[in-house]
Amino acid sequence: MPRVHAAALILVAFSTLVLVGCPGSRSGDEPELGTLLDHVIAAGAPGVLVVVREDGKVRSEARGFADRSRSLRMRADERFRIGSITKTFVASLALLLVEDGSLRLNDTVERWLPGLVPAGGAITVRHLLSHTAGLFDYVEDGRVLRAHERRWRPRELISIAVAHPPERSPPGGSFAYSSTNYLVLGLIVEEAGGASLGQQLRSRLFGPLRLHGTSFVPGAIRGLHVHGHRPPSHQGVVTGPPVDTSAEPAWWTWAAGAIVSTAGDVQRFFAALLRGRVLSPPLLREMETLVPAGRLQYGLGIATFPTPARRPGAIRGTSRGRSPSPGTQRTRRVSSSLW
Repeated sequence: MPRVHAAALILVAFSTLVLVGCPGSRSGDEPELGTLLDHVIAAGAPGVLVVVREDGKVRSEARGFADRSRSLRMRADERFRIGSITKTFVASLALLLVEDGSLRLNDTVERWLPGLVPAGGAITVRHLLSHTAGLFDYVEDGRVLRAHERRWRPRELISIAVAHPPERSPPGGSFAYSSTNYLVLGLIVEEAGGASLGQQLRSRLFGPLRLHGTSFVPGAIRGLHVHGHRPPSHQGVVTGPPVDTSAEPAWWTWAAGAIVSTAGDVQRFFAALLRGRVLSPPLLREMETLVPAGRLQYGLGIATFPTPARRPGAIRGTSRGRSPSPGTQRTRRVSSSLW
């Protein structure tokens, strides 16, 4: 099974929203970042930002508005929901517990959460991390997003998932992306670590890595941040102009997508992770060992695409993606406020 090199790693976060991708080439005909961002704004996004890290130097560009209703311009250090990029943080936290000896990759769900899911004795922590557990994705159940402002509990969402038939493959079989895996993993992390998920993320990742703009926020975001938008719809038909989603909580995402961060913090996190400053070399190798997963290859909480990232993390009106250029020391971190 192949491993990825740090410079070529692409974090993948899945959604139904597509972000305009930046080319991965360093050739002389590559469009200027400012021009690319201008195109995004011209296409209708209220705001967009990009941060490029190359050979140890960081460059940022921003266009449009973080909060259009108050005419607040977008800045490169804005806070925003990072969506499913949260999963890589949670995966790293789980692997830190493995490193401590508090958890094992071959531990079963039944070992930590008896009776929570059918066939829990056959589903391991490794299966959850790699999306090979065979659990239905609770997000696909319409009740969840119809009640997106409800204060969902992780176990409620898992119960919705397990009421559906499992995916076609048995645990340990083929890849099937499911946010349910990371809700279960988050509960296991709480049991194994002896503290809430938010507390452990702060004490083991956010604090030590000095990610001062990063927090775990299942509820509504307080303070200045990028405002997302989405059009109202009924049965897939748009029924009105886009509405601001910034006041909506994200209880329905929890361990699968509730982190708020900045582009700079996400860059710092991945730089530390991929340079071996978070996990020991054996566990980083485990994380980076990839298996085929359709168009991509997936490890333990990370994945690679053969082309620049075009399926970013997304949550209720904002979209983001992280796209390193293969074979270089350049990475781009992009966030777009969708309209």
